[in-house]
Amino acid sequence: MSDRKEDLERQINLTFAFLSAESYSRKFLTQPWIRTNVSGFQNLSDDAFRKKLARDLADLRRVGVPIEQFTLNTGMDAGQLAYRLSSETYELQEVEFTPEEAAVLGMAGEMGQSQELGAFARSGWTKLAAGGAQRDLSSSASVTNAGDLRFLSAKTFDTILKARHRGYRISFSYESSRTAEKVTRTMDLWGLVPERDRIYLVGFDIDRNAPRCFRVIRITDVTAIGTATHPMPAGTNLQELVRQQLRRRSELVDATLRITHGRAVELSAAGVEKEKDQWFLKDVDRTWLVQTAAAHAPEAIVLEPPEIVDEVIELLKAAQG
Repeated sequence: MSDRKEDLERQINLTFAFLSAESYSRKFLTQPWIRTNVSGFQNLSDDAFRKKLARDLADLRRVGVPIEQFTLNTGMDAGQLAYRLSSETYELQEVEFTPEEAAVLGMAGEMGQSQELGAFARSGWTKLAAGGAQRDLSSSASVTNAGDLRFLSAKTFDTILKARHRGYRISFSYESSRTAEKVTRTMDLWGLVPERDRIYLVGFDIDRNAPRCFRVIRITDVTAIGTATHPMPAGTNLQELVRQQLRRRSELVDATLRITHGRAVELSAAGVEKEKDQWFLKDVDRTWLVQTAAAHAPEAIVLEPPEIVDEVIELLKAAQG
């Protein structure tokens, strides 16, 4: 399951890279650029990178993403393979749908494929979004059944995708998970990043004058308000940027657990077995870890860090009344 989720995240990242190529001042993507800038392709051997990229490109083409391959003839990259999205076949003329018609399209995309990426790439309204179609999708079904995307309205997703593709600045309301307070934020959008079944909006936060990320299910009222003036710096790894900010907010933690063999599979699948029945989990969501470990006690016991051990014990005591 984890391999399939990693493949899905990498392929979504690759799709967004193609959709946003012009905002990187590129008409095409080369293999070295993809390897450096698209999360999921770093730290691979040459052979492993080529195989993963070839498989991902084949999967994307199979679900309807028209990617062209060609060899560069001039410049410093002459002789290298390059890839581009065929906008002539991917983008459509502007059309309008009623909310009822949009809902049917969303449901058809959802039901027509069992694979999340298939629903994401083949759903009619996703292709329309790439072409800038004007319609009200506020009543349509969600994009896929993958994590946060189940709860993200099609209207919000459409606005975000359009703003990223066209280089717009956006404003939105954000509800803090800690205070439940709603604030209005302004951002020059850099991308959407999947991270462990959650989706984060990433960009330059005008109000904080620094890069920031926001979980998409906590944002509403997304509106394009002008042209972005803070482009994403070259070489930025959006996936790592999200992880660094989550670590600073103590939402991601490392932990060591003792897990009875064959039990608490949800926890063991997220980690690596270091010793017999002892598992190490890196960069996992703190709340998920505490709740899941408590639910699987005593087959799963958190050994460290101490603060997570204490939180699990408190949760178990509260459950006992």
